[in-house]
Amino acid sequence: SNLIDQDAYSLVLVNGYFDSKLSNLPIELKGVTACSLADAIRNKNVTALTHIGTLSNPESDSFLALNSAMFADGIFIHIEKNVQLDKPIQIIQLTAADEPIFVLPRVLIVAEDGSNATLIGITPESSETFDVFVNTVTEVHCGRNAFVHLTQIYDSSQMSAVHHTEAHVHTHGNFSHYAMHLNGKLIRNNLIIALADANCEAHLYGYYHPTGDQVFDSHTLVDHRMPNCESNEMYKGVVDGNGTAIFNGKVFVRQDAQKTNAYQSNKNILLSEDATVNTKPQLEIYADDVKCSHGSSTGVLDPEQMFYLRSRGISTSKARALLLNAYAGEILEKLPSEKLRNTLAELLQERYSA
Repeated sequence: SNLIDQDAYSLVLVNGYFDSKLSNLPIELKGVTACSLADAIRNKNVTALTHIGTLSNPESDSFLALNSAMFADGIFIHIEKNVQLDKPIQIIQLTAADEPIFVLPRVLIVAEDGSNATLIGITPESSETFDVFVNTVTEVHCGRNAFVHLTQIYDSSQMSAVHHTEAHVHTHGNFSHYAMHLNGKLIRNNLIIALADANCEAHLYGYYHPTGDQVFDSHTLVDHRMPNCESNEMYKGVVDGNGTAIFNGKVFVRQDAQKTNAYQSNKNILLSEDATVNTKPQLEIYADDVKCSHGSSTGVLDPEQMFYLRSRGISTSKARALLLNAYAGEILEKLPSEKLRNTLAELLQERYSA
């Protein structure tokens, strides 16, 4: 897949199990542990044992409970205090099966105080003809003054996935999450971000593009627990064919979380008569000194803009591609890796021109 960056470090899961032969992570990378989660637990890695299962509550969701009970392996990434990763780490999920399979990988990311890491999860298109169901749980500890960028990309047409990601952010920590849903039968993205201390921030960006009978469903929760935190969320979708997109975004501001600044926006473009969008941005606020806003819009491509481009001699399909590229560009430009931005832009360009 051209989404895979040859220059980045890679950790590969095959059917949910870590494959060291396919992975490339220099052993001598100082201050970074990246290995099989099963190995880390077997070898009684203190950091892994201290954090596993503490950042997410299995009682809150049945798929999460199932993963907690059944996962056999996955990936453990530990970035020590003040370590700055020089390149992104990619987590590549591959499937190889001669019958339908159910995979339950687990990812644990611990970024200690002052560290800086860019992580990219990719589920590339496989040559599978069999249905694959993936139920992944990702837990992230973002320490004080740490910067963690986590991108999750789905681009596998045979796959159904329930993906639960939970991040806990500490003082002056900065956690950014990018969800790119390009291909899949059914994708459910459960994203919970707890701003656990004062003065931390979270940024959530999402782009989804269901077509045919695809269903892409995002449920996000930003939990403002303490004062002076900031969160902003922008999810944009393009829905084509019989596709269905669901956005359910909640910002929860607890009583102690005074001086919260929270912004949330969801925009959708429908390209066909049969496309469906269900959107529900929510604010639940128990503090009185806050700035919170949310908005949602669903519409079609602007006919005036289309007319303008057509009157300049640009074909309908080209005009449509130009407008959609500009629309997706607002999310793509936020991505932390230039290489990834360009690859995704090309991928979407092909899709829009089709």
